[in-house]
Amino acid sequence: MLPDELKEWLISKRAWEIFVLMQKLREPEVDLLSNFDAQVDLAARSNIFRLHALWPSLNKKLSIRETYTFPQDRLHIRSYGYALIETGDRAIIRADSAPHHERDYHRKLLTDFPHHLHDENGRICSFSGELEDFIQLVLLYVR
Repeated sequence: MLPDELKEWLISKRAWEIFVLMQKLREPEVDLLSNFDAQVDLAARSNIFRLHALWPSLNKKLSIRETYTFPQDRLHIRSYGYALIETGDRAIIRADSAPHHERDYHRKLLTDFPHHLHDENGRICSFSGELEDFIQLVLLYVR
């Protein structure tokens, strides 16, 4: 059984990695750090980390959700959902690891199944599964 302190440290480390990745984006208009410790604490109890970056003037929100397991005293991202959302909760782009799509919109096998992206037209596209790659796509919408 993984000690609680190690689990919390691993989640905190991942949360800071996410925060650093988000530095590539336009600074959110709502402070990310104000409830950061509470999010890490909640994730340590639930194994689910959630973070929302808001840009009200752009009518956009970035939602990050990751679910963790801890094999061999390491953090493993079991599942994730990343989404850039417009006001009214319309997804602009979103990526997830749910194994419900095997092929892209051209009917080609996904290159990194089960990872996939729903583009701005709702089409299924291959995706690496890396948050850093999703952040690069988000850059196109929140400059």
